[in-house]
Amino acid sequence: MTNHVDALADNVRRLREAHGLSLSQLSERSGVAKATLFKVERGRTNPTLDTLIAIAETFDVSVPTLIAAPPRADVEVLRDGEGVDISDDSSFGRVLRSQVIGAGSLEIHAQTFLDGKAETSASHGSGAREHVFVRNGSIRVGPVGQEQVLHAGDYATYPADRAHRWQAVDGDASIWIVHTFPRAAAFAE
Repeated sequence: MTNHVDALADNVRRLREAHGLSLSQLSERSGVAKATLFKVERGRTNPTLDTLIAIAETFDVSVPTLIAAPPRADVEVLRDGEGVDISDDSSFGRVLRSQVIGAGSLEIHAQTFLDGKAETSASHGSGAREHVFVRNGSIRVGPVGQEQVLHAGDYATYPADRAHRWQAVDGDASIWIVHTFPRAAAFAE
């Protein structure tokens, strides 16, 4: 069942974005509550048949198509500059991948933290971890009060279920971050 819930989440998000719709616009067109659509796109619900039909009809697809996992190529490529932009005033970067793996999920980010800027991230939830690979430069990272300086080629991992800090040292620092998150045990609408 989880595979269908995950496929539904990916398919609804992909179809909504392909049609240039916000969640509010999809809610208006389908008659499905925005809160329900939010849960569907995050794989946090087991929607009713009526909900599935309403969403499928809005996009002119069948319910089986809506819940089917799309075939994947043996090799998936994401080119430089592709991905979801997560830039802010202290760094620029992109989410390269976000997917469910076993009993959890992961996100892969490519980010460059700017010299002279610091960022403190709030907890990502119980059990979350970050894995950091430094591509270029040096960066101070880790839970607040336990930060370590990493240099090009270094790797570190730490719990991200508490406040943690990022600060480039002596110039910009380019890194890859792999976030791992435990998955909620149950789905409810």
